[in-house]
This record gives sequence, structure tokens and C-alpha cells, in this order.
Amino acid sequence: MKSSAFARSIELAKLAAKVGIKEFRSGDFKSRLEQATLIVNSLSNLKGAAMKAGQLLSLDLETYFPPEAIKILSQLQSSAKALPYSQIEEILRRELGDSMFLKVTGIEITPIGVASIGQVHRAHYEDNDIVLKVQYPGVADSIESDLKILKILASSFCTLTGRRMDLEPLFHEFKNILEQEVNYTKEAQYQFQYGSHAAKLKSKNGIFVKTPTVIEELSTEKVIAMSFEQGMGLRQWINGNPSKARREQLAITILDIYFHEFFQWGLVQTDPNFANFLVNETYGNVELILLDFGATRTYSRQFILNYIRLLHLAAEGKSDLLKSHAIKFGLIDSRESDSAFNAFEETLKTALRPFFPHTTGNSVFDFSDQQHAVNSQKSTKALAQELVYSPPPYNLVFLHRKLAGVYSILKSFGVSLDVSGYWQQMKELSKQNS
Repeated sequence: MKSSAFARSIELAKLAAKVGIKEFRSGDFKSRLEQATLIVNSLSNLKGAAMKAGQLLSLDLETYFPPEAIKILSQLQSSAKALPYSQIEEILRRELGDSMFLKVTGIEITPIGVASIGQVHRAHYEDNDIVLKVQYPGVADSIESDLKILKILASSFCTLTGRRMDLEPLFHEFKNILEQEVNYTKEAQYQFQYGSHAAKLKSKNGIFVKTPTVIEELSTEKVIAMSFEQGMGLRQWINGNPSKARREQLAITILDIYFHEFFQWGLVQTDPNFANFLVNETYGNVELILLDFGATRTYSRQFILNYIRLLHLAAEGKSDLLKSHAIKFGLIDSRESDSAFNAFEETLKTALRPFFPHTTGNSVFDFSDQQHAVNSQKSTKALAQELVYSPPPYNLVFLHRKLAGVYSILKSFGVSLDVSGYWQQMKELSKQNS
């Protein structure tokens, strides 16, 4: 891994030059494929902010970039490679000091988790199993230079598809989140705050929500130590063929968590990776354990109310008011065509259909319904094709990332649920704050 900001800048500059040359010489399939391959190879080697932002681009600009680029960029989701333990030990000794480092025993050389910004090692401290999340060297210092080059790459892809979008607000949001993710002290604070909320949730169906306990004396800006939690990842849990009743119980719990996160707490863990959820059924009671609070996002009460109003206007078919509100809310540019606004409204209505019995004809929604998935994909693609000036709304990118992840999880559960009650709860929240 290149930790020197200068070395990283050189690598990214070379990448930008290669992609730029190919882009302006040709826009055919082969050229696009070569561009995407160059990006993935370079970002995978660089790790850090460049790789993390590349992952975000592959998710959040999926309908804006050429499909060939997205296909290969998506490989970044699983291409992170572990740093040798010798380098990890250097970081731990530097961050904790020799005396505290020596109190940690049995550190496993092979990490149990590897990501773009850091990796996780299991260890032992004061008769307890713990995990150490260790940040890669140079990551924090590379954010600004990495994003600068990536913004050039993203802009060139927009040019390739004939769009004139201002990506500055979107990349500013990326910068804020990345700077937050490399501050493990801030992550520990969010984890404690979130855990305090979660502990107060009343289990409706015998499932309890918790977060790992942060060990403050072993945590710094570059290292975060926390309790080791037993459990299996969601994919492994699903592969174990749990009963329909248990799948529905867990699905309701995950929906409840999201509703509380955004609409009540204003504190959302925005990384919905399957690996960030553990299910522990060891002791009779079922625990759902939430991990990784680096990308936690806060939302003001006014923002939440504006969001609820957006949903209400779409559901009620008030097109003119919806258009005006969406422009003020920063979701769509006023220069867009009428067909773009119509596509925007249709996308919202499609997303909301599961919540309304009078539009679906049934209060129970099947999350594995392929037709709804197809309709959602079509409406989103149609909107992206119409937009010329509007990039993905920066203030909703991470929220909708979480929402899409929740939907993906429930789809994998293969459950059918009555979700109309959540809409009624939103209406009540709106009345209480009006």
C-alpha cells in the first residue's frame, strides 16, 4: 500500500492521464472497458480514500456511468487485500504505546475483516475477547488528493454520457464522510450514542438489538478496540435456512431499526453491508448485533420533516407542489425538462407503492417480488436518462444507500410483510412536529 501522499498522487495522476487519453480518443465499448479496468486496478492497489470513493461511485452513480464501468467498479466491493501483520503491529505500538500494547495478548495475525480503510484483528484483553480495528497508514492524509483525481474521472464519465452535472456537492459529501470514517474517536462516539438508543428499543418479537462495547483505553483516532461479539453474518444465517417465522421476525426488527434511525433518532448507520449485521442465537434470546459506525450520518429534525413532506406530496399526486419542494430540497435542478420531472415523480411513486394497500391492492408486500424490482429499476433508469443537470442528491446519497441495503436484505429473506403501518407512523410524526 502506498501511504505517501506524493506517491499516491503520482499513481492517480497516471491513472487520470491514461483514462483521459482513452476517453477522448474513443467512446466505444472496448475503450470504456479499458477505462474501468484501469480504475479498478489502480484503486485496489492504493486502498484508502481512493478505493472507498470508488466503491461509493460504483453504487451511487450506477445509473449515471456507462454500465461497463459500473460492472468492473463493483469489483471494488470485495477486492481489498490485507496489510501484513508486521505493519499492523507498528501502528498498534505507535498508537497505544508499548505499555498498553503489551497488555493486549493473543493478537491473531490473520485479520477477521479487511476493508479499504483498515482491517480488524481478534485479540484478548483483561480476560475478555476483543477486536482491534486498525487504520491503514496515510489514509487520512490522502483524502483530498484522492478525491480530486476521482472527481476528474467521474466528470469525464458524465461527459461521455452527455451530462452537464455539478459534482462538487456530491464529492464534498464524500469528503465529509471519508474524513469522519478515518476519525475512529468520532466513530466510537457514534457507536456509543447509537448503542444507547438501541438498548432502549423494546423487542416486539424476542429479538434484541445491540452494538459492541468500545474499550476507551485501547482506542485512538487510528485504532478502535471493542468487545468481540458472537454471531454469524446475515448471508450465513440465511444459508442456514431459518424458519419463515424467524425470517419475518428479523425482517421486522431491521425495518424498525431503520424507522427509528432516521425518523426518530436522526442518527443513521449508512453502511448496510450484510457483514455489518450479526445474528446471535446462542443463548435462547436472539440478538441482532450492528457493526461499523464509521459512516454514521446525522439528520436534523427539519430535514426529516422535509423528507416526509416529499413522500406525502408524491403519494398524494400533487405534482406541482412536489416539483417545487424537490427543487428547494436540492433533489433536482430547476433546468430539467418536464419529462425529467415526470420521471422523478414516477420514481418516487414506484418506491412508495409497497406502503399503500390502495395502490397495491394488498396490504402485504412481498419483498421478493421480481416485478416490483423490475419496475423500480426501470423507473430509476428512465429518470437517469432524462437528467442532464442533476447529479445524485448529495444530501440523500447515504440515506438512500442505507434504504437500498435494507431492501436488499429483506429481499434475500424472501418475506412478505404488512408495511403500511410505517406510513401511518410517519404521518403521526409529521403532525407532532407541525
